[in-house]
Amino acid sequence: MPELPEVETIVRQLNRQVKGKIIRDVWSDWPRMFRGEINFSQAKNLLSDKKILKTERKGKNILIHLSHDLTCWVHLKMTGHFLIGKFKYQDEKWQPLEKGPLNDAQNRFIHLVFTLNNGAVLALSDLRKFARITVLKTEEISKILTLEKIGLDPLDPRFNARQLKLILSPLRGKIKNILMDQQYISGIGNIYASEILWKAKINPWKTGRDLDNQEITRLAQEIKEVLQAALRYKGTSVADDTYRMLNGKSGGYIRFLNVYQREGEPCPLCGAKIKREKMNSRSTFYCPHCQK
Repeated sequence: MPELPEVETIVRQLNRQVKGKIIRDVWSDWPRMFRGEINFSQAKNLLSDKKILKTERKGKNILIHLSHDLTCWVHLKMTGHFLIGKFKYQDEKWQPLEKGPLNDAQNRFIHLVFTLNNGAVLALSDLRKFARITVLKTEEISKILTLEKIGLDPLDPRFNARQLKLILSPLRGKIKNILMDQQYISGIGNIYASEILWKAKINPWKTGRDLDNQEITRLAQEIKEVLQAALRYKGTSVADDTYRMLNGKSGGYIRFLNVYQREGEPCPLCGAKIKREKMNSRSTFYCPHCQK
């Protein structure tokens, strides 16, 4: 699932490439993607001729704000990603007009297309068809319960060791699970939780309330540093390679991963073999020597 660096990369690229453009038409072969009170047929009519004002991120959620007080709330889920370029609909599928990354096999699962007034299309490719989109009035966004429960953003200037201590001190849960729980800290998923804890030298099974001040300080620092580094390299496309940027290319941070999906490989710090164990049915990667 795309995490903070991937979603933030997409949002920044959307603001550069589609801000100010007008939606001329909406196509989908998977209307169940549209959730909420407005179904696909209604959304197709509502979104036609609306101007894209700006795009923002809330945790792992993408909010595309349009004219006439409308917002498209998008969650990419496991394998969704946006693409932009020149496409044509042929043989019952959307095909890029030019050779390049958009032709990659991972970009062929297009189930939603916004045709823009400059002739380009903004397409959503989703292998597993879990992505969802909700069209609603912009003023209603702040009232949505799930968005209200999103915790402090790690890239927010207010996020620091003091704030992190306030979050962790009452929590008995394992620190890795806490990092991935969006109601406490937003945007972190399985990839970056493993990487952050390795950098901070914290055992993933340690409880939040048992971390001392030094560990919390290291953890707060590594949360920011790891996420910002991943953002500089436009996110991470891991083994399944499903995350892509708007141009169809993979994210570049994979070559900087230290433990995630590196089971059995030597730890970059001590040489011990990286271990993989299950925590809440999710794979957890860590160094048993560095993260005692």
